[in-house]
Amino acid sequence: MLHLWSLLSLVGAIKVVSGSEGDRLYEFEACKDHCQASLACFGFENVGLESADWKNHGNFQQASPIMNHLLLWDCESNCDYQCQQLITQERVLDGDTVVQFHGKWPFKRILGMQEFFSTVFSVANFVPHYRGYKMLRKELNAVPKHKKSRRLLQKYVYVALAGMLAWFSSSVFHFRDLEVTEKLDYFFAGATVLSGFHAILIRIARLDKQDEYRHLVSGAVLLIFTLHILRQCLDWSYTYNMRFNVLFGVFQYILLLILAYMNYRRLMAGRQPRKTYNVPRRSMFVQLCVVPTGLVICTALAMSCELYDFFNYDWQIDSHAIWHACTVLPSWKLYEFFIQDFRYFDACDAATVD
Repeated sequence: MLHLWSLLSLVGAIKVVSGSEGDRLYEFEACKDHCQASLACFGFENVGLESADWKNHGNFQQASPIMNHLLLWDCESNCDYQCQQLITQERVLDGDTVVQFHGKWPFKRILGMQEFFSTVFSVANFVPHYRGYKMLRKELNAVPKHKKSRRLLQKYVYVALAGMLAWFSSSVFHFRDLEVTEKLDYFFAGATVLSGFHAILIRIARLDKQDEYRHLVSGAVLLIFTLHILRQCLDWSYTYNMRFNVLFGVFQYILLLILAYMNYRRLMAGRQPRKTYNVPRRSMFVQLCVVPTGLVICTALAMSCELYDFFNYDWQIDSHAIWHACTVLPSWKLYEFFIQDFRYFDACDAATVD
């Protein structure tokens, strides 16, 4: 697991260092200069900027009023986009490799979206978290208010809220890549892994019954997140952000596997409270042991898409978009597991009291 963290951290560093090869191309810089002069981006025209080293492939176009005012495609950023497309099309025709610009692949704008598939799959990932939130709220309302186990359901609700915020931010970021949308995407991604780590840790240690330790753990997690945001605001680092998210993501994987093993041991010991949790033994084994293990395997495999970064210019899809597509189903099953596991241990607690 730690090797995975180190490898992903290295890949993250490599992407930042070598992910902007297109920025350094002379023809890209010449194209941008010509475009900005042609469109008078800075309020004046420089007709003497024509260069024999740059071929005029056609007229550059101003962004539409909607693109300009609503999506903030100003003259300069619009020239940058048009030149990315021109240079990429040239390279494809010449049989050269497609390169990244500003650390990203040269996606075409589709329906106004800067990264079409990543946006669509981010929206798709919002759905299971919203569904999970509704399911958890319904479950929470069905549990008597005096029961301490309600506290765990509340932590799961926070996981769903963090997930919705994260995928909403991801959708906005992939729709329009700006500094503010990028930061919100990264910050809420951190909130997601931390909230999941926090909730599952409370479940395993049964801190829902121990107010003092629960508050201590919750305070520590909140402090970690605050320091994480502060560190990034003072000195933004993609490599550090990757390490942070993967580290707590791995911790979350480990806790899920521990929880699956704890449920397995309990089931093997014959802890089946039939009065309040009348579920067939095989179904219990699948829901409480197989599902969390499968979640870890599926999400780990999905994350591996980030190790093999590729981009298809014809289909306008990259490995990052595929990663987003692969996380929809695991998110869908996660909240079902949370609720089934809650019902099981809550029934076991009731049986012990009886």
